[in-house]
Amino acid sequence: MGVMASIAMFSIPMYRNYIINNDLNLAEQQTIQMLNSAQARSRAGFENSTWGVSITKQTIYKGPSYAERDPSFDEIHSFPPTISVSNLIETTYSRLDGIPDRTGTIVLKASNGDTREINVSDQSLLAGPTAIEENTNVRIKIVFERIKNYWSGSAQATAHVGPDGTEYQESEWISLQNGETIFIDEGIMLDAPGLAIERKENYVRILAYGDISWFSREIVDARIIFEGATVDHIENDSSSNLASEDPFDGYVSDWIWGDEATTAPDLRSVLFQTRCSVDSDAILIYWQQTALK
Repeated sequence: MGVMASIAMFSIPMYRNYIINNDLNLAEQQTIQMLNSAQARSRAGFENSTWGVSITKQTIYKGPSYAERDPSFDEIHSFPPTISVSNLIETTYSRLDGIPDRTGTIVLKASNGDTREINVSDQSLLAGPTAIEENTNVRIKIVFERIKNYWSGSAQATAHVGPDGTEYQESEWISLQNGETIFIDEGIMLDAPGLAIERKENYVRILAYGDISWFSREIVDARIIFEGATVDHIENDSSSNLASEDPFDGYVSDWIWGDEATTAPDLRSVLFQTRCSVDSDAILIYWQQTALK
């Protein structure tokens, strides 16, 4: 018994230290990948914009700085909670040249005191892709622009995929296609606390589930953003009992008949404005794969 206790006494701290160091290595890899991705997008002139990275927010952003970014394009890569960041915490790469506007050393520190340093210099480019290549991956993320609940309404800023409702947080990417593999769900979660998603070949069903009292409402304005694809067209889910109330009539209000679904001019996103009470609202977004350039 004493031998086992002694082994445990030494093994547990060693295992914990191993986990912390693994977290640190993961954070280092994520940081380099984010910097490479932002630099590549700026050099390629993707979305006719500059791109940068906020290390403290663990976010690739579109725009001249994190404070002036377009949040609908945020790409979040969360670090393990054991990691802190200091020194250089943000940089933006110039369009076409890919030169960082701020240089220095990013210091990642684990809770055990170990550190990793990543140097960002304007004298040389980071290793990695020099342009954004054509790929065959398609994914979406949801940005909630507004949520308002009345009475027993309880809408949340989450997405729930498939019949089991696998939960995704706001701005977390959801794969639709990876290479030749298209993800297809065999059903959709009813009574999801956020928006429910069902993936099919070349379209996704987006559902805001109602079934609450007449006096209650759930108001949700959600932007569905595509990467690797453009929006071909949107349909009301009229083949089921989940159809929205006239989502293409150009009329938006906070009442239950004020639903609207609007495709962005660049065909890269859809704004779904849903107002649920007793009835649910669902739309079908048909997408078409495009090269990411």
